[in-house]
Amino acid sequence: MTSQVHFRMDSEDKAKFEVVLKNIGLTPGEAFRIFAKKSIEAGGIPFEVTEPAPELQRSIKSRDYVDFDDPEAGLKWLNE
Repeated sequence: MTSQVHFRMDSEDKAKFEVVLKNIGLTPGEAFRIFAKKSIEAGGIPFEVTEPAPELQRSIKSRDYVDFDDPEAGLKWLNE
């Protein structure tokens, strides 16, 4: 059985990301599946995570997302 994963990202970042992936012969879906598999193997994010860059900090502070206290609340919101 397969499941769908949906997420939002900045349009400009998406376009740049797709160019990078195209240059290495991957689609965004393939890249995400690789990321997911590597995360499972590593038991966490498969690369070092450091202090966010100023642009990312601005995005986080923008609250241009929906925040949930637990996964159940997120699932309920998605299915409403």
